[in-house]
Amino acid sequence: MDDVCPQTPPISPTSPSGLLEELEAEFKTGEFRSHAYGSLSGAIQIPTEMYDDMGIPGEDPKWNIFAEMHAYLESRFPLVHAKLTKVTPNTYALVYHWQGSDDSRKPILLTAHQDVVPVEPSTADQWIQPPFSGYYDGEWIWGRGSCDDKPGLISTLTTVETLLSKGFQPVRSIVLAYGMDEERGGRAGATAIRDYLLEHYGEDAFSIIVDEGGGYIVRGDALMSTPAVAEKGKLDARLEISTPGGHSSIPPRHTSIGMLAALIKHIEANPHVPHLNRTSTYYTQLHCQAEHDPLFPPNLKRLVKNSLHCDKALAKLEKELLKSNPMFGPLSGTTQAVDIIHGGVKSNALPENAYFIMNHRIDVLSSVDTVKYHIADTVGPVANSFNLSVDAFGAQYGDLSKEAAFGHLQLSDAYGTQLEPAPVTPTFGSGPYELLAGTIISALSTSNRTDIPKKVFLTPSLSTDTRHYWKLSKHIFRYGHVGREDHYNGAHTVNEACRAEGFLEVIRFHTRLILNGHDSPLLE
Repeated sequence: MDDVCPQTPPISPTSPSGLLEELEAEFKTGEFRSHAYGSLSGAIQIPTEMYDDMGIPGEDPKWNIFAEMHAYLESRFPLVHAKLTKVTPNTYALVYHWQGSDDSRKPILLTAHQDVVPVEPSTADQWIQPPFSGYYDGEWIWGRGSCDDKPGLISTLTTVETLLSKGFQPVRSIVLAYGMDEERGGRAGATAIRDYLLEHYGEDAFSIIVDEGGGYIVRGDALMSTPAVAEKGKLDARLEISTPGGHSSIPPRHTSIGMLAALIKHIEANPHVPHLNRTSTYYTQLHCQAEHDPLFPPNLKRLVKNSLHCDKALAKLEKELLKSNPMFGPLSGTTQAVDIIHGGVKSNALPENAYFIMNHRIDVLSSVDTVKYHIADTVGPVANSFNLSVDAFGAQYGDLSKEAAFGHLQLSDAYGTQLEPAPVTPTFGSGPYELLAGTIISALSTSNRTDIPKKVFLTPSLSTDTRHYWKLSKHIFRYGHVGREDHYNGAHTVNEACRAEGFLEVIRFHTRLILNGHDSPLLE
């Protein structure tokens, strides 16, 4: 099974000579740690909350907090702002260009985001420390954004600031890009960054992109690192029934809401069926765990090994995972979930319109069209049985016309944001993956922390959120290098906090990534 999940040897920087050793010694000092933790704390104290209804950047005053963030970053990282070229696409997105000595080499792109999800006011008193305090208690740094994604923002800037202070000059250029509305899909920030980078660098211009995403987790006496190399697609489907209205004292046999309920019941009774596929990222992840994870169940290990060449074993493995692993469906297939439902305005009036919106996360081996076909094929017969005509994403379903029907069912893309699954980033045998993997293993295996193992293995995984950058590189990795145990309560929730020692590891990783990558032949 070694050929299914080969592990890269550690890659440690060798040039400039002695610089890594000097930096590692500095990272151990109380002065460096205090300053680094203070930088993250200060960024958390600026409440860059992102709301779905934000207006145009530069016009809506709700964006003004990002100007405060920019001023803070400029004061905290003076060398970055003195020596790198800074651009602000769409007012509050940030791009920094660090010119390398060899323009023939493709640059490295490191990304993160400045914004955070809002804190629900009614939960403020449930926080151990105030949500925008940035309080450091000697172990944890508290506050909204301490997990998502101000560690990525502050770590990359801290790394570059420190390297500049040592007089380091990269061979290939380094670009830092920070969106400002990732938490609503990046429609103002990441899109503007993408357009700027495409205009000034071109398509496939970057040798590697590392964005937020996977991290690492303790598995017995080993650490499992999970850089994400694939992303599911997305479809928010709107299903809207239109029927004649009227007084509720004279109802039809089935109201629009009743028919809507029947459709939902039928949809949930006919989900997308997950399947194992030998070409999928999830299947590769299973093989990596079977080979290297000391906590992987022995019975699954045998099934995984046998399934590589035996279809019967593959089917048996699929059946076992479906029974024992609640994450099997989300990781190996398309998911569907009804999240919004609306209908009616008065208790004695029949609603003319009722609708629901159903979110789909589309398997990497599927497509938007496949999901649309599944929806139409599932609800079409039920709708026709209610004497409803059906428009399935622009095409009539069945023989019942709108003119001849009692009512109508309209299937559509709710927000116009349908998204195909991402191109899968090359892994084993690919130079950029080998560089990332070797850097991760090098950083974790040399950590001074006594609370984590030093044995490390990697497994590719799934993630989200880089869709705007797909044209910039074939080698996109969603990886934040944060340990799961270094999150107090996770992101997007009450008591978000990051363990300070874990944040230091992020800085060590980004430092090694730049030093390894700036002159590496593994990158183009």
